Amino acid sequence: MGAFYSKSLTITPPYAHQKIPELRNYEADSSNYYVSAVGSYPGKYAIPIFDSTGIIITVNGISSRNADQYEFRVLEDQTREVLPWTKPHLFTKAYMLTQIEVPGQEDEEMTYLGHFKQAFGKSLTFEVRRVDLSNVVQVRMSALWVQRTPAVLGTFTFAELADFLKIFKKQWAPDELSVRMVDWASDSVLLRPRHVFEPNESSLIFYLDDIVDRKEVIEYNVVNGNDSTGWQANDFDLNFIWIKDLQPDDYILKIRYSVQRHNVCTYPFSIAAAWYQTAWFKLTMVLAVLSASGVLALLWKSARQRTLLATQQVQRQLAQTELKSIRSQFNPHFVFNALSSIQGLVTKGDNKTANQYLSTFSTLMRESLLRSKDEFTSLATEIKLMDNYLKLEQLRFGFTYDIEVEPGIDTHALEVPGLLLQPLVENAIKHGAAPLYKQGALKIRVYIKNDDLLFNIQDNGNGFEEQNETAGFGLRLTHERIRLLNSMLERQRMELAIGRNDGLTEVCIQFKNWLL
Repeated sequence: MGAFYSKSLTITPPYAHQKIPELRNYEADSSNYYVSAVGSYPGKYAIPIFDSTGIIITVNGISSRNADQYEFRVLEDQTREVLPWTKPHLFTKAYMLTQIEVPGQEDEEMTYLGHFKQAFGKSLTFEVRRVDLSNVVQVRMSALWVQRTPAVLGTFTFAELADFLKIFKKQWAPDELSVRMVDWASDSVLLRPRHVFEPNESSLIFYLDDIVDRKEVIEYNVVNGNDSTGWQANDFDLNFIWIKDLQPDDYILKIRYSVQRHNVCTYPFSIAAAWYQTAWFKLTMVLAVLSASGVLALLWKSARQRTLLATQQVQRQLAQTELKSIRSQFNPHFVFNALSSIQGLVTKGDNKTANQYLSTFSTLMRESLLRSKDEFTSLATEIKLMDNYLKLEQLRFGFTYDIEVEPGIDTHALEVPGLLLQPLVENAIKHGAAPLYKQGALKIRVYIKNDDLLFNIQDNGNGFEEQNETAGFGLRLTHERIRLLNSMLERQRMELAIGRNDGLTEVCIQFKNWLL
């Protein structure tokens, strides 16, 4: 019985059953004569298969002339019959000089049992018997699909090149007595794995256990911290990896066979740094250089920093002064509008509403004056002031309004610029809800989007021309105040947008990064 299989990855054939002990579980005890080609496995134990190409089985001595006298079967894991006893029906020209079919006459033809594949960890056993001697298996052979991970047997530096050549010669030189490959992999003198190397040992050879027939079978990846060379094919058609020009550091060498990329060998190693490459030496040199030039640089930087800080302080004071000036204009503007509303009620003779308006107005003014010194106020206070103002204007014009605060917002914990929203609400009433009186509707929504706080003010009025959106005194002050606040804030920012959406006038002010 003969077998054809891939030799892209090979275990030293005479010692395969020692390195893979499970091969011994498939001893072909019904036969006592074994012949193996050079570099091939003998048939006494299972043949290890390492890739997905499978195995082809042929049998000498069986041809189309005597095929009716024989039958064969295939067993999985030596127990389950995957192919029952079957008579051979495929034949090919004999490739070995044997005299089995007719003694004294070379076989011209042999039978081809087929091409077989199996999953890793599984085995197939092939048995052949004579039909008239069904209780005797004439020949048996097994194949075991083996998981295989590369192994580093030894490492060599450039100074150890002579030892590397010795083991290389020993691997490929046949033993004179047995005329076969010796177990070079068990040489503990020449093969010594090392994981720590000296600063001058920057070129390293990693000697591997298994034999390959082409360089693409071995793939490796050198990992240094977060840096990686990426998987690449080996540079040599032999079982060693030579990595050159390595810098002092810690590394991980990852190795795999291209026929089994899921099995990876991890080999950590490190190259020590020379005294002039160590971190403390570099730090000392850096400190020395910094000390030599640090005094002048520090003096120059200090002077420049003082000038810059003074300039920034002046600019900040100017911005704060201008901001206070703008805020001081809000209250008179608000008082003027409120008194105008009261005057309108008195003129119409609606004294009851005017008195109610005046009472609410006095409460609103007291709350406003109490917080006039603070640039920022709590969101709860701002909403309360806005609600009181809306009640005042509702008494006069009769429109409806709704303030909706998204659940989960802690209005007492969040702060916003005081009276920033009042001119926007006033503008929505003046241009939107007020002209419609009882048909007028105003909706204010406070909600959160990501880390931003947003106010959305909608009214069902006719709105106003976009080019005139900043013509009003209150809106002009609001735009200027937002500009100054943005110049003083670092990570936070405010943006104001005015437009029309589905027939409604919509004003949106966005406090960006307000929740950070």
